[in-house]
Amino acid sequence: MKTGGVPVSFDSTQVFSVVLHDVTPRFEKEVDLFVETLSPRIGTAIAGAVVPCWGGEPLTERDRPFLSRIQARFGNLLLHGFTHTRARGRGLVSRVAAGLDEMNGLTPEETDQRLSDGQAEMQRWLGSRAKGFIAPTFQVGHASPQRLARHGIDYTIGYRKLVRADGTAERLATWCWDVSPRPVLNHAGYWLGELQYRLQRAAIPCLALHPLDVGRGFLPQICQTVDKLLDAGRKPVLFEGTRAD
Repeated sequence: MKTGGVPVSFDSTQVFSVVLHDVTPRFEKEVDLFVETLSPRIGTAIAGAVVPCWGGEPLTERDRPFLSRIQARFGNLLLHGFTHTRARGRGLVSRVAAGLDEMNGLTPEETDQRLSDGQAEMQRWLGSRAKGFIAPTFQVGHASPQRLARHGIDYTIGYRKLVRADGTAERLATWCWDVSPRPVLNHAGYWLGELQYRLQRAAIPCLALHPLDVGRGFLPQICQTVDKLLDAGRKPVLFEGTRAD
């Protein structure tokens, strides 16, 4: 797994970020297609958010080829929950996101266990623990920066901001196509990101991609968005080992 070195500063008005969520063998074909499509544009400047035990299905030796590919193709790998699925209870977010808001409904102790298990699997299968975290459906629950730091995690990427363990934050303007199984909400996710990008010029544009975007026909629009940012003179950045001025 690639990790950041000496922190490097960047101008938030000159960069953008691309993160592929739900990196797991369950979506191997879609993950490969995303990488093959985006790498000619941005190389390995894409972060992969790994779910070590998607839906309760652990990684196995047969997944080694997939895991080797993502290590080589992503600039860095983040922890994206443990199973991605909510263990108990339901709320508005659960209904919209089909129960994929894992961190909601957990006690602090259960949250620690999920983070510990996730990091152990990252170490076992990918060679090192993750330095960054993205909560499933951006719902952090009890996964505060302080709790994440105790599990070796330096920063968490949310929908509106990136928060570091030292308490500093950087504003994000996020496009997210996979909002819900309901198609109209996915289109709304794109337009909300577009509105943020146009109105919040100091925010870092962030594309939150998901394997299901492929089957839903959003890949061309995603490529157009990346091309728009590149044409505007922005460069893709990885948050690990970097910091906005």
